Amino acid sequence: MDKDILKINCTTHVVIKNKFTGKVYKDEAERDADINDPNTSTTKDHIQQDLTVQVSPKGLEALKKVMSKNDNKS
Repeated sequence: MDKDILKINCTTHVVIKNKFTGKVYKDEAERDADINDPNTSTTKDHIQQDLTVQVSPKGLEALKKVMSKNDNKS
């Protein structure tokens, strides 16, 4: 069954940011330190996380082929 699964290599980029101050955190540890710091007013609700997924043109073509096959089955 595993050979039926389409695997597409992609690159992901995560940006963790304070919505109110505009501060961009280098990682989750820095974000957590800011939330847990009693000297800041930062809470979990102040945090936004954006995710960008980049798929290669070859991966997109493979995905298009699979999607068109699935559309034809309907």
